[in-house]
Amino acid sequence: MKLGQQLKIKQNQSLIMTPQLQQAIKLLQLTNLELADFIDKAQLENPFLNDKTQLINKKSEIEENLNVCDNMNSSLDPLKNENKVDLENTFDTHISSNSILENKKLYDKEIINSGTIISAGEVIEKTLKHKISLREHIINQINTSFNNTDHIAVAIGMIDYLHPSGWFVSETTEVAKDLNIDVSLVEKTLKKLKNLEPVGLFSQNLAECLKIQLIDKKQFNQHFEALIDNLNILPTGKFKQISKLCKVSENKLFEMINVLKKLNPKPAEQFNQDNTLIDQPDIIVKRTKKGWHIDLNGSTLPTVNLDESYIEEIDSYKLDEKGNNFVLEKIGEARWLKKAVEQRNKTILKVTSEIVKKQVGFFRHGLSHMKPMILKDISDAIGMHESTVSRVTNSKLILTEWGVMPLKNFFSASISGSENSELHAALAVRETIKSLISSEIAGKPLSDDKLAGILNKEGMDVARRTVAKYRDMLNIPSSSQRRRQARLLKFASN
Repeated sequence: MKLGQQLKIKQNQSLIMTPQLQQAIKLLQLTNLELADFIDKAQLENPFLNDKTQLINKKSEIEENLNVCDNMNSSLDPLKNENKVDLENTFDTHISSNSILENKKLYDKEIINSGTIISAGEVIEKTLKHKISLREHIINQINTSFNNTDHIAVAIGMIDYLHPSGWFVSETTEVAKDLNIDVSLVEKTLKKLKNLEPVGLFSQNLAECLKIQLIDKKQFNQHFEALIDNLNILPTGKFKQISKLCKVSENKLFEMINVLKKLNPKPAEQFNQDNTLIDQPDIIVKRTKKGWHIDLNGSTLPTVNLDESYIEEIDSYKLDEKGNNFVLEKIGEARWLKKAVEQRNKTILKVTSEIVKKQVGFFRHGLSHMKPMILKDISDAIGMHESTVSRVTNSKLILTEWGVMPLKNFFSASISGSENSELHAALAVRETIKSLISSEIAGKPLSDDKLAGILNKEGMDVARRTVAKYRDMLNIPSSSQRRRQARLLKFASN
């Protein structure tokens, strides 16, 4: 056998991960809000991309401000100029010329202070929407309660260590180290801060928070002190043991529990410290007479707009080779981005449409009718790779009649059915368990064995340990714990 080397030419096809392909994959897994950020950054780097919505908003804003100024400059009553004005929602139907001048002064003052042109409606809205924050509320009290300037600075610095609940859970030694002051000064300031309103603010734990509020109501005594010291036993429902520790009868104990229920364990909750961000759905599914309507959320979905007039204008210029190459590159990038975003949207709708087809029971009746499904079921149906389906469903939210939920929730493991019945999704089994427990008699909770028996009768072959596992996943306590909680609520409500 003779060994040797040979040169051969072979032709084959393979997929190469070009930068554009990597970018397209990245776009596929972005949510609408993330895509909007991505396009905003692209617009800053590419002169041939523009945002038409900004131009439209800017134009309408200018027109609105001009209308406001015209109305304010008019010496006539605006209500007299329009005979068909609906007065039902107006606050004052007698607008004098003096009030118009006063409004104009307010409007002009706002423009001077802000340095920008805004409408009178925005001035009013800004005033109505302003709500004092917890920090402002505390600082106002510190300025009136503390005399020493240094102590005021320390007290304001300690606000940053306040938990959203209103508790001061940080170690005083760590706070003193961060603020570069003595520990005794921190402890002295903290003691004074505990006198601020709402009562219970700057408490170092739940027990102290309740104690301070009881003292403020002049209800604190040795019996309440014993009850607060044994709060950890209260959820167990061992009322005889607790009543002995508090040296009161059970009836008196329940009266004391009722008093505690009326206290505020989180005194800072009434203040909106931060703006709450609500997750926006990427896809919206609606039931119509013709069937199911699936669409992307237009309020969050960005669009890629090419500045075609600028492209035509650039073509008329005689650029050097370097400038021409730059223009061609950026125009190519802009056109590719527009096409890639459109393809992303089509892919999302294609995947979602197939999910709706396979999970139509859920869309009609809810979580209890969810069917078992895996990524391969969708990828085989639409002729795409599983990884593509995974990227589409991994971070997207869908709005249904049953609320907003992640797309990935539609993929669930299967639970075998009894007596040749169909398979059930694990999510549907969990929802059934949740529904059964929520409808049980308070004093007679269903055990895991009983729940398993009910599920088996409904065609779900589920063992007791599986029920216990799913119950833990739903953060539902055991039947014995639910029985004690029901007893506690019963006596506490009397």
